[in-house]
Amino acid sequence: MSAPGTGRAAALTSLALTLMVGLAACDSKEKNGGAAPGGPGTRTVEVALTDAGCEPAKLELAAGAVTFKVSNKGTDKVTEFEVTDGNRILGEVENVTAGLERSFSLDLESGNYLLQCPGGSSAARGTLTVTESSAAPAADVDLRAAAERYRQYVQQQTGLLVSTTRTFVKAVLARDVAAAKKAYAPARIPYERIEPVAESFGDLDPAIDAREGDVPATEWGGFHRIEKSLWMGNTTTGMAPVARKLLADVTELQQKVRGVRLDASQIANGANELLGEVSSSKITGEEERYSRIDLVDFKANLDGSRAAFDAVRPALHKRDSDLGAKIQTRFEAVDRALAPYRQGAGYTPYNRLSDADTRKLSQAIDALAEPLSEVSARLVGS
Repeated sequence: MSAPGTGRAAALTSLALTLMVGLAACDSKEKNGGAAPGGPGTRTVEVALTDAGCEPAKLELAAGAVTFKVSNKGTDKVTEFEVTDGNRILGEVENVTAGLERSFSLDLESGNYLLQCPGGSSAARGTLTVTESSAAPAADVDLRAAAERYRQYVQQQTGLLVSTTRTFVKAVLARDVAAAKKAYAPARIPYERIEPVAESFGDLDPAIDAREGDVPATEWGGFHRIEKSLWMGNTTTGMAPVARKLLADVTELQQKVRGVRLDASQIANGANELLGEVSSSKITGEEERYSRIDLVDFKANLDGSRAAFDAVRPALHKRDSDLGAKIQTRFEAVDRALAPYRQGAGYTPYNRLSDADTRKLSQAIDALAEPLSEVSARLVGS
């Protein structure tokens, strides 16, 4: 997970087609109305990251599909842009450092949303007003089917998460260190597979998955608090209340995902978000600092990304079959790159990997992320 201090709860999105861009902060209408990479039906909004924050900080759009093209204009204070609905992040880009540009696409329904550029001085928060649009088309049957396929996957994984976490918590409460260590990785896997969905629910993600230093020490709990006690202290002492709350939080997550709105662009963005999780924390060894099971998380993120891609692939095939084939080939390449590190039911501990090992894995992930990042725009541009 990313640090909650960045405003994150992370990324899954919402879909569509047609917009009017009211850039009040720039005093111009439809300045950013050019065609998006996704196709002739998509419009693009350009957002700049500056020391102030989001530029523009006020947008007015008609309901429908929009691609946000986010570029960093040389600031090292702001590297993230989010569109949020209440405390749910609908879409975001992270790690947009100076000179970089990243995009994501959404299908926006009418309503009021927030723009967030954490770290900005005067424009860290902005507004997005979305109005009704008579031009918005009915949802494509293929896109609805994609959403339903992925919903079933997420519900299956949250059910597994509750089950495996219950086993983990039972061992912690029994003060059985060996059993708790054994149950830790299986409980982590389903969470990492659906991390973008989990992160979209405000405070639940940091409660479940915050790393040490991500939140104030008095608020730190969840998986990694127990992980530290098990591997650094070889004890469960003091972890009973942490374990009980963890089980309550994953159970709440299971309940929340039953009503979450999902659509095809949202799912495609989530597939790419999972690869971002690999690059930002798994491949660097930051996630599992004490147990060193980072490659288990790596594989779970990859599995979740593939499941999201598989859900939207039939719809993508009708729009760009070559892109779908390229992505499938690169998923297979990442599998091959990871295979040498398999050890029984797990993977080589992260601290045994060389720089050459991590570089090879990182290159495979980057090669996959590049075409996968194009999927949401292809879907909304149909």
